[in-house]
Amino acid sequence: MEHYRCDDYYEVGREKIREFARAVQDIHPTHWDDAAAAALGHPTLLAPLTFASSVASFAQRAMFHEATGGYELSRLLHLEQELLFHRPIRAGDRLTWDLAVDSHRAVDGADLIVLTTVISDRDTGPVQTVHTTLSGRADNDVTDIIKAAQRVSIQQIAPPIQSAHRISGPPAAANRPDSASPHRGEIIAGHQFPRRTYRLGRGDLVNYAGVSGDNNPIHWSDTVSRTAGLDDVVAHGMLTMGLGAGYLTSWLDDPSCVSEYTVRFARPVTVNSRYPTDLEFSCIVRSINQRDRTAVIALTARAGGHDIFGHATAKVRLA
Repeated sequence: MEHYRCDDYYEVGREKIREFARAVQDIHPTHWDDAAAAALGHPTLLAPLTFASSVASFAQRAMFHEATGGYELSRLLHLEQELLFHRPIRAGDRLTWDLAVDSHRAVDGADLIVLTTVISDRDTGPVQTVHTTLSGRADNDVTDIIKAAQRVSIQQIAPPIQSAHRISGPPAAANRPDSASPHRGEIIAGHQFPRRTYRLGRGDLVNYAGVSGDNNPIHWSDTVSRTAGLDDVVAHGMLTMGLGAGYLTSWLDDPSCVSEYTVRFARPVTVNSRYPTDLEFSCIVRSINQRDRTAVIALTARAGGHDIFGHATAKVRLA
């Protein structure tokens, strides 16, 4: 097993939380208002659920690039993302990443890459464990994509810090909290929450690219997306996952009651330059475990008449 660790850390800023919440259209008050967070017992603002796996430092990007075998981002397809929450991320946390390559093998003419990342606060330990599944295109000729990307990409710089080093052994394990959190009303098996529509335009994609640090041009350049074989510019997978997280937590008093959130991506969301794309989210309570006081909620996301999540669930701790 290959294992990488960042030498640098990412300090979570109060205004960065608000920027990210704006980028994923998450209006839960615990991300915006100190008084609302304090009312639920949190010392400061909470970050949205997908914050840590989307906001990258220079060191994390360098580590990720090495762990995936140096794949050009345009040649990686995001298949599945699973987030396990040990505690909420808050303003002031100093986050580090430990990344392990669980497997890297050829499947049906493509490389299937499975990664596990443990995200920790330097002072208090693990806050999230993230399982990521990617597919790399087997053809190695990416010259045209690289040339097109260089014409429109943000210029890269080499910061004067050591980015990452390889170490032996797996990342440290972490225990998930078992504290209960409140929710809005009683959650009952079979209950369906109202549908909600979110709208994404090109400006939203550019804004998310800047906030998250994901500068892959397939998310904002027609030239690069078509060179990469796509029909149009596509939204970031983590942006659509973040929209789903915001939709889910809009029905919960406290986002910290979510202990797991998993999405298997079915198809990318295209965003035309002439008009925005509407994404419709819905969810239903699949089951209740009275012994553990948890509920499993299934999410559905659709755009352009197609499902964009093949499978999406969240586990929520009940009050």
